[in-house]
Amino acid sequence: MAPGRTLRINMYDGSVETTPRLTDDSTFDGMSRHNRSRIASFDIVSDVAPEPRTPEHTESASQALVAHPVRHLHVSSDEVLSADPYRPPRPGLVGRVARAVKSRAPLLYDDARDLSLLRFRKWLHNAIEPRDYPAEFTAGGAHEDDVIVPVGPAPEGAPRAVIIGIHWFELGGAELWAFETVRLVREAGFLPIVLTNRDSHQPWVTRPELDGALIIPFSEPTVVSQTAGVEPLLRGLLRSFDVRGVVIHHNQWLYDRVAWIAGSRPDIPIVDSTHIVEYRGGGYPLSSAIASRSITTHHVISPSLARWLADVQQIPEDRIVMAPLGGLTVKPKDAVFRARKPEEPFTLAFVGRMARQKAPEVFITMARRLKQQGRDLRFILHGDGELSSWVDDIIAAEGLAADIVRRSSSHPVTETLDESHLLVVSSHNEGLTLTTLEAIAHGVPVVSTDVGAQGDVIPREALVPRFARVAARRLAEIVLPLVDDEAAREALWRAERKAEKKLLAQPSASSWFEKEVGSW
Repeated sequence: MAPGRTLRINMYDGSVETTPRLTDDSTFDGMSRHNRSRIASFDIVSDVAPEPRTPEHTESASQALVAHPVRHLHVSSDEVLSADPYRPPRPGLVGRVARAVKSRAPLLYDDARDLSLLRFRKWLHNAIEPRDYPAEFTAGGAHEDDVIVPVGPAPEGAPRAVIIGIHWFELGGAELWAFETVRLVREAGFLPIVLTNRDSHQPWVTRPELDGALIIPFSEPTVVSQTAGVEPLLRGLLRSFDVRGVVIHHNQWLYDRVAWIAGSRPDIPIVDSTHIVEYRGGGYPLSSAIASRSITTHHVISPSLARWLADVQQIPEDRIVMAPLGGLTVKPKDAVFRARKPEEPFTLAFVGRMARQKAPEVFITMARRLKQQGRDLRFILHGDGELSSWVDDIIAAEGLAADIVRRSSSHPVTETLDESHLLVVSSHNEGLTLTTLEAIAHGVPVVSTDVGAQGDVIPREALVPRFARVAARRLAEIVLPLVDDEAAREALWRAERKAEKKLLAQPSASSWFEKEVGSW
């Protein structure tokens, strides 16, 4: 964004409570309370050639900000990764009340949150109007004072590249798939340019898939510096690299700008990959539908999401590709039902991040209900995340510390499945979880809340409503008969295995994308 210039870089020390500030507008002017402890200063020189273009008057604020000769980067030390990822508490009176209810009555908090989200439900059943980007720059539009400035061509012989927008460099099923596309892009002979969208300490930034990639871990918000219609960062990338395609994985920043890319490079494919219809306004699939005029291919991981895009959002079916993620961790091979040995206590497992979406509190409440039945049951809660300490407090409050085994993500999931007789997916919201496919392939049946595409694999009798208190009660009711009925548990697994094999018999996301990026 400062082509041909020399910049002075001041680097400041961060902590577990302050996520890195690497790209937001405070990095230009230094106006951040976190820039207190400077640890280094050095110069960098931009080797991007200046663009011969007459500046538009609408860029004045952006140009003034970018014109600063100094950049201020706030970077966390590796020590932050020794603790749970930090998420700042919600401020104000509402935040304090929410925290109190969440800690003392977690399921009541979940129910209240579901009620508050009802106002967003209309887009689950109604088509959204796709974005008309040029109209936003006309009188009355959101950017009526700005103009669209397409970027010029990349220089002859520029490195061939693919822009990949992902959520963040953190653990998750969606992130596993995003990293797989980075690997496939590199193996196809392109430079991966990977942009993240969310604040994070980025613990996955050292994964081998990123070796040799150009990575830009965003810190939001970027407001003044990213002029509408001009897009100085993206135009710098398109001017420096021979960009052959764009891939979007749950990255709102890129959704908001993909129309500009399509206008500047109408010949390149733009692929969006979505997993889940969110109850809060449709989530990223709705963002995809809004940007659909600029997207050439909508990749989805389940038949139910494909139907939602086609039937509700009216996206042409020939632009929708359904390819499941099973090939990432699960192979469509022979599997054997994991029978319970006589000496084994019946073991139920939860595998997932300690995050609001995954609803570990529902699993814990289900465990309490089952223990009240006086049965010899064992529970494994496998995963870590920003809610880990809160989850431990709930376990202690419920008196289940001796009954629930806690494991971090460093523990192999296969070992947990080796000890389990049933996997419980208690999520408030999901697509089709990789843990579901892994458990079934491991011989372990699954019961789940009825969310996302779980119903594409799990039969109706093993699904429960997603609302927290109802889910905890109904999960306990489904589980209890399976504890003593091995035949019923095996029948459930065989039904799920049949559905899984049918799903995984289709071309996997990896094989489809390998062919797709190979054509670029």
